[in-house]
Formats: sequence, structure tokens, C-alpha cells
Amino acid sequence: MRILLVKMSSMGDIFHTFPAISDINKQFPNAEIDWVVEDSFKEIVEWHPQVRKAIPIHLRRWVKQRDKQSWQEFKAWRKTLRSENYDYVIDAQGLLKSAVIAKCALGKGIDGYDKDSAREPITHWFYKRTHVVDKNQHAVERTRQLVGKALGYTPELQLNFGINQNFTHIQKNPRKLIFIIGTSWVTKLWATSEWQALTQIAIDAGFSVEIIWGSSDEQAIADEIINACPKATRPPQRLSITTIAEKLVEAAGVIGLDTGFSHLAGALETPTIALYGATSPTKVGLIGDHTHNLQLSEALDCMPCHKRQCKWLPENSRNTPACMAGINAGQVWLALQKKLPPC
Repeated sequence: MRILLVKMSSMGDIFHTFPAISDINKQFPNAEIDWVVEDSFKEIVEWHPQVRKAIPIHLRRWVKQRDKQSWQEFKAWRKTLRSENYDYVIDAQGLLKSAVIAKCALGKGIDGYDKDSAREPITHWFYKRTHVVDKNQHAVERTRQLVGKALGYTPELQLNFGINQNFTHIQKNPRKLIFIIGTSWVTKLWATSEWQALTQIAIDAGFSVEIIWGSSDEQAIADEIINACPKATRPPQRLSITTIAEKLVEAAGVIGLDTGFSHLAGALETPTIALYGATSPTKVGLIGDHTHNLQLSEALDCMPCHKRQCKWLPENSRNTPACMAGINAGQVWLALQKKLPPC
């Protein structure tokens, strides 16, 4: 059985798909699974041992540039894709762009969400077989159920992300914590003063703290934290995804925001606390007993807004929105203590 899975982004969505790959392998150990993914996430997809081939695509760049060269590159990519023939093509993203890409493949028809289940209902016109999947479930379960219905099985209750075996060479450090301070949305950021307070609590408790950063703005925040707490550290340069994964495996615990690396920590089964405000963890939060999605105990009327700009703050403001400002360092530390194993 040859299967093509289309789920191109984002980082968190990639991790949410891993359990479905593990399910396929359990049901069909000889299945060959290829996966169309944005080039920047090819490295991640290749972690799963049941993925035969990650097929990188530069769709974001092609759509942004929209020039003759991009069109020629896309046609060459499509020709290469169509050199393979699949028994099943599954659009696990449920967006117009992913449905169009799935349509480029050769196979016996595309499986996808029905019009009431897909994120973009128009996609059902592209599919040969559509499947009803409750939109109110977590993204991990939605993907598992879609793939199970497409291939004719019911997923078991237990989750298996299937990537830990890539990091068995990493030794756990029971006194090290990783803080993930950055995210692509300003509305998801937590106050630097709270990160400083949390860092000091951790250091006073005998832990070392390493702060992961991925942009110049995040590097500046990390430096502010370190200026207040000189015993904390940060990598001197931006790290690869695999190197960050190794650090997350090494750590006793991780505290982060609603961002891909927090989801990665959860997928690697490291105790992880993720802070949520503008977004909701109900459908896309961290999953598993070793994780905790922390929000205000009493939600504001505007939560979750799912907006990149807080309506209560001036335009382009980098101040912390009230939904995040209401979470304090003491609450976060207490939540982490409940997930950490006994020393």
C-alpha cells in the first residue's frame, strides 16, 4: 500500500500529524508513506521512521513571488510528484491550497474532510471520498480519525508520536529547564518581567535555565532576562530544529508559549507548560499527561480572539495583552512542579 499525505505546515500541525503516521504503521506495517511538506519542515517529517520520503514544496515562496520562475519551478515539482502513483492520497490539512496540491498527485482519488468538517469547506469538491470528522475535537484526534476513515480502521486510544527513538543518545539532565520565549504573534507573548521572575524562581530552586530564541527580537528578550538573572544562558546563535529537539529531550521540563517548539517538547514527552491567551488550547493545545495548557482561571470575554493584534492595545503595540498579563510567574512555576518527576 502506497500512501501520500499532504500537510504542508505549520510546525505544530506537523507534530499533530505524527500519531496518525504511527497508527498507519500499526495497522499496515508494510505501508509506504510519503509526505508533502513545506521545505522548511522537511527535517522534522524525516524524524518519523515510518515516513518513506518527505517531499519538500516551496509553496509559500511561489505564492509570494508569483513570477515566471516560480511557475516553472512548480511545474517541475508537479512533474516529479506525478512520477509516483499512490493507492491513497490524503489531504490532512483541509485547506484550499492543500487540496490543490493533493490534486497534483497521481492516485485513485483524494480522501479529505467533508464540507462541514474541513477548515475551508470548498475543499470537498476536490475529493473523491469525504469523511465526517467532528470539528470540536483536538487537531491530533481529527487527523487520526480522518486517516483512519480513509484507510478503514479505528485508531486506538493511546497516542504515539513515534519520534523519541531519534533522541535516545541524549541523556536527561534532571536540573535543567528550557524556556521558549518567542512566538510569531505579538498577542501570544508573555511579559519579559514575568520571564525574569520565573527564571529567578527556577535558579533559586537549583535549576539551570537555558532560553531558546529564533529571531533578533527574541534574542533581545533573552538578553533582558539574562541581564536580570545572570546565571541563565542562551545559545550564542540560532539553532537548527534538530539541535533544539535535543535540548528539549535533555531538559527536565519546558515552559513555552503557543508555538511550534512547545508542541515539539510535548511530542518528545518532556514535561511542558504552555501559556495561552489569544488562542485556545482546546483544539490545538499540547496533549498528554505530561503537559499542561495554562490560561487565566477566569477567561476574559474577548478570549480567545485568535488575533495577531489586541483590540485593547494601540496599533503595533508590543505591550502584553491582558489575557497573558493575568498569568504570573508563581502560577507557571506551580504548574511545572506538578508535572516534573521527583528529583
